[in-house]
Amino acid sequence: MTPVRVTAVFAMLFALGISAATRHNDDSCDIGTLPAATLLLPYFEVDINAAQTFAQTTIFTVVNVSSAERIARITIWTDLAYPIATFSIVLTGYDAQSINLYDIIARGRLPVTGPTASGSCAATPSDVPQPILTDLRTALTTGRTQACGTNIVGLTHANAIGYITIDTVATCGTSMPNDPAYYSELLYDNVLTGDYETLNPNPATGNFAGGDPLVHIRAIPEGGPAGVVTKTNLPYTFYDLYTPRGTEDSRAMDRRQPLPHAFLARYIQGGAGAFNTELHIWREGVVPTGAVCADYKANDGTAMKVSEMLRFDEHENPTIAVFSLIPGIPPPPVIFPAASSTATSSGLFPPLSTSGDVGGFFYLNLNNATPSPNTSAKNGARATQNWVVVSMKAEGRYQAEYGATPLGNGCSPAPAVRATIGPAPDKTP
Repeated sequence: MTPVRVTAVFAMLFALGISAATRHNDDSCDIGTLPAATLLLPYFEVDINAAQTFAQTTIFTVVNVSSAERIARITIWTDLAYPIATFSIVLTGYDAQSINLYDIIARGRLPVTGPTASGSCAATPSDVPQPILTDLRTALTTGRTQACGTNIVGLTHANAIGYITIDTVATCGTSMPNDPAYYSELLYDNVLTGDYETLNPNPATGNFAGGDPLVHIRAIPEGGPAGVVTKTNLPYTFYDLYTPRGTEDSRAMDRRQPLPHAFLARYIQGGAGAFNTELHIWREGVVPTGAVCADYKANDGTAMKVSEMLRFDEHENPTIAVFSLIPGIPPPPVIFPAASSTATSSGLFPPLSTSGDVGGFFYLNLNNATPSPNTSAKNGARATQNWVVVSMKAEGRYQAEYGATPLGNGCSPAPAVRATIGPAPDKTP
């Protein structure tokens, strides 16, 4: 290419309002299984009362795909999006670290890693201190912690339930993503990958296993030191609820891709194989940085209403949620908390059609039905983020898990209720 042609090309770019400085490698809102700066385990469940040989559990693995040493901060959240515990692991070049959540929550044992070559992190202690372990167990099963007293920060269930985030950071520490100081430690290197497995070895209740990649969330642009505010082309980011509120750029300080709003999720319910499908749903909460314990009940309240759900059978017959039988009184809203697992036979979902089909798919518009509190001067109200995993089981022996199909990405506009169902318009920056 001659110098004259190069000049002409750049003149054309600027005439179109496009600057080479605003484009970055893999600058996209599309979520894929690519090396990332943040990994999300959208739902975990651990039976902390059974012996390990029979206990349902979740195992996940974090891999460093680079040659340099990396530090990953792991945060455990309740199903009402309350961060209850955090610890760091040190990954040497091309290292892989597997973590069984039964070991942490039931046995109180952390994975032993480190120290870092630079000396910035000591070796991870092997035991979880007893007061922290007690709080961890009660928060994930009853929603109670000593610090929060009678205020509930999680829902009540026999097994420990929640979700996990894994971030590249500059140093080991104890700050968590709901602390603005966390974003002075966060790094932007897309070097992590990973997967998870769900295990139920008890023949009486399951005897099955499944797994899927973790949700890979990239930093855009990638690279650079911790604590530096760098402009991103993303309209908002994964950690938008918690980042510093000084300016629009500092609000997007994490630079992480946002997650989608609407999904298509397959189901098989019944039939000769006694199929049962569960949907593991992660939803962004509404409780922002600076919250107090009493605020977290909102993450299972009216602000978490689902916008729209339809069930389609294999003959394209749609069904919607059953309406109230009392004239003039609407049905109760469908509410899913920040992390949940719900069988497709549940009354929360639209009923099966009368066609006799046992298979089909759901359309899920999981954007919060109430106006989002997640607003900014630049973009106004935005849609809320979600992720869905389909978990199919049959004959008490077989299980398959995989991500549902997003109808857009985190930069797509939220679909309107009763709008035509289909792919979202392309809003990738």
